[in-house]
Amino acid sequence: MTKKTKNIIYISIIISLVIILSIIMSSSLYDKILEFDKVVIEFIKSIHNDYLTALFKVLTNFGDVYIPIFILICLLIFNNNRWVFILQACSYGFAGIFTYIFKLIVARPRPLEALINMPKTFSFPSGHTLTSFVFYMILFYLLSYKKDRKQKGIVVTIGAIISLLVAFSRVYLGVHYFSDVLGGVILAIPCVLLIKNIINDKFDKKLLQ
Repeated sequence: MTKKTKNIIYISIIISLVIILSIIMSSSLYDKILEFDKVVIEFIKSIHNDYLTALFKVLTNFGDVYIPIFILICLLIFNNNRWVFILQACSYGFAGIFTYIFKLIVARPRPLEALINMPKTFSFPSGHTLTSFVFYMILFYLLSYKKDRKQKGIVVTIGAIISLLVAFSRVYLGVHYFSDVLGGVILAIPCVLLIKNIINDKFDKKLLQ
């Protein structure tokens, strides 16, 4: 299978997921999803404590725009290969725009209570989750591009762990339903694979310089 064919498949999957998730969130299944989300909320509340709250208030910042922007500035200043910065910035921008548009399509209200200030944007999908997965997994993939497959796998796994912690922090802090975060992960996976495939196809030589 050629890389071009893979790109078409990934794009088709993303479009299909957008359609399917949009239909589900506006169908009779929504009430059942909301019931399940409320069960998760009650469970999360039962494990609240000061230490976890302080921890997740810190971890959720890794999904805010400030830390990714700081990392991008560091890449621009300190990384010798400018394509790492360009590809990382484009990946993050794509994830942000995609999330914003999809939020407007679904227009799901946020939960009613939170441990931090409630964002004013819509709830589904979780923007912190989707953009964090794209940002950190592509970041670590680019930074380990010249490494062997094993080393690259370890580094990308670290990116996935950071992203999962950010995702859980959003549910723990009450600013997202569990289904928002799950939707963010489901959408992020083909986005990451698409970006990774484009990088391998179009920018391999530039990254190996």
